Amino acid sequence: MRLLDRIVQTRATLRIASGATVVALPGPASFATALAACPLRLVLADPLTRLCASLAYADGDRLGGCLDLVHVPAERLWVEWLDAARAEYVAAAFGPNGEAPSGAAARAGAYLSTDRRGRRGTVRTFWGPADGDGEASLAPLVTEFDLDEDDAPAEPAEALFDGGATALASDDPALAGIFRHLRFRFDPAWAAFYRGTCRDAAERTTVLRQSLASVGSDLPVLFALFLLMSSRLQLPQRSSDLRRLNRRRGLAGHPPLLDHVEVCAPVVSAYAPAATGEADARRGPRMHHVRGHLVRRGSQVFWRVPHLRGRPAFGYLRARSVLLQFDARASLPRDGRIAEGLPTAFQAGQASPSPGG
Repeated sequence: MRLLDRIVQTRATLRIASGATVVALPGPASFATALAACPLRLVLADPLTRLCASLAYADGDRLGGCLDLVHVPAERLWVEWLDAARAEYVAAAFGPNGEAPSGAAARAGAYLSTDRRGRRGTVRTFWGPADGDGEASLAPLVTEFDLDEDDAPAEPAEALFDGGATALASDDPALAGIFRHLRFRFDPAWAAFYRGTCRDAAERTTVLRQSLASVGSDLPVLFALFLLMSSRLQLPQRSSDLRRLNRRRGLAGHPPLLDHVEVCAPVVSAYAPAATGEADARRGPRMHHVRGHLVRRGSQVFWRVPHLRGRPAFGYLRARSVLLQFDARASLPRDGRIAEGLPTAFQAGQASPSPGG
């Protein structure tokens, strides 16, 4: 079952014991109505999730230098993915503690609410089991982003328990350039709960580390997705048609499943192996793999696909870059309509730049 359906079908209020009392806290059920009414719901295919994670954490000019081109494509938006598809990139960037506590096999999702320009808003993060039975969970932290303001006011991490907002730091300048647009704060009810239940500084530190780790690595991946969607790169997409299935579910007394759009990675040329010939008198560079990365040349952004570099005798690359072209306004329709809110044209780079992903 999709994570979005688990959330919408959640009816029970989240209640947690706190000493001798039971406290009601915001959980998935608190967002069931909003998600059911969300005008645009995207479910990412695994290859696209890997591509977005690679864009977010790859070498090269890096995503942080392209944030001026990023726009969220709807004022209310749901994005869902299988978390295992991005785990290797996050582990490389953050280390093993960078993964959400739900585990790499879980499904993850984000509900975004933004201004009309798609440059400022909030994100609520969810996760749940990949398959079978299980309940969805809501992250206690709210992520705030403002792509037009650098270094918004931030407070010490301890201030989160009193309603303050904090920022993440990184030794990587490119990631630091993204994090300075992000702030994290506890949902007010969760902040009050932790104030009353954390007995000492050690427990507060543990809660902070686990909470930040569960959401801190998601926004760069989402920004990479929105960069692709803001360009004229064609992301293959298919609208679900659940009418027949929902009729059968209705007859069986089950709630209907939500319509959504499945978004895939673009189909691109890849390198093709060639037969190995006699060795040249002069030894060339050994064949090696180059990770995908971004290259920006003024107003043009290229996605250099993962490729082999070295002697052509070991294989040749037909195309290795995708030119991400943007309209002058660098914006998308704000009414949330699927047909207009997704890209419609694909164009590969010329000469040395060429497609991939």
